[in-house]
Amino acid sequence: MSDIRVGIIGVGIMGAGHARYLTEHVDGAVVTALFDLDGPRMDALAKELSAKSGATINQHGSVEALVSDSNVDAVIICSPDGLHPEHLTLSINAGKHTLCEKPLAPKSADAKKVADLANASGLNITLGFMRRFDPSYIELKKEIQSGKYGKVLHLRCISRNVSSLTATTPMLLTNVAVHEVDIARWLLGEEFVSMTTVAMKRSKYANDQLQDPLTVLAHTESGVLMTVDIAANSTYGYEVRMEALMENGSLEIDNLGGVSISYDFNLPPRTHGKLYENWMGRFEQAYINELTAWVGSIKTGVRHPDLATANDGLASSIACEMGVASLK
Repeated sequence: MSDIRVGIIGVGIMGAGHARYLTEHVDGAVVTALFDLDGPRMDALAKELSAKSGATINQHGSVEALVSDSNVDAVIICSPDGLHPEHLTLSINAGKHTLCEKPLAPKSADAKKVADLANASGLNITLGFMRRFDPSYIELKKEIQSGKYGKVLHLRCISRNVSSLTATTPMLLTNVAVHEVDIARWLLGEEFVSMTTVAMKRSKYANDQLQDPLTVLAHTESGVLMTVDIAANSTYGYEVRMEALMENGSLEIDNLGGVSISYDFNLPPRTHGKLYENWMGRFEQAYINELTAWVGSIKTGVRHPDLATANDGLASSIACEMGVASLK
């Protein structure tokens, strides 16, 4: 089968990253179309990609034009969160397999409408929850499922961006904590039944629409507590950590992706080094693995079991909406 021809909506940090990963690391796919409101940025990326792949890359003036392009088999959506439902609807109606970056929608009602459309489409509609393809989370899941350490009692998570100039408080849930919700669902096989928030002392770096930092407290169906400490403006480096406190040990993913297990009175050595500037560095391999699985699934018609579905996106939106409601 020939290469899957991919069009990308939005070529900021996320969209450009996907475009480069597809071009440089993923076999069986080629970028053939772009759309972005920033024309010079789109043109520069098109020239960069074309020089590497040799492909002609169409630059479109609208989302409608991109999804209607006969040289596009599949679409990646990296537009602002609130536009995901509209853009995914356009892509599905055009008959395109689509990878939509998280969230499916900031509001669960919108997420439900587009999830129903995705489920009925017969297309490969995937949500961009790339942590499912990160080697450290895969190892953590294997250790949890081994049974060696008993049951999971508490997931303790930390998520800190270096700078978030335009973030709002609800976005700390719908754009940030949504990752923790999805990976916890994937690790535990459970849904969340509650989510609330607790404010910390406010950082001087927070804009006037943002309570930063913020702590999220959520419970799953079986009673596992997940806490997420979120900082939108840490200033010192990008951090994502997770500890699974078990009945008989502690399983921890550190900032650089190392997994350490505290068990039987042994404390393992911890990794150290320079922190990443953002999520693209920390999760580069996860993105490449996710894109490889998505492209392979389209080519074979057999969906990779770890690709997040529209229903996964809906479940995460529902959970995060509970957290947003607690802010009022």
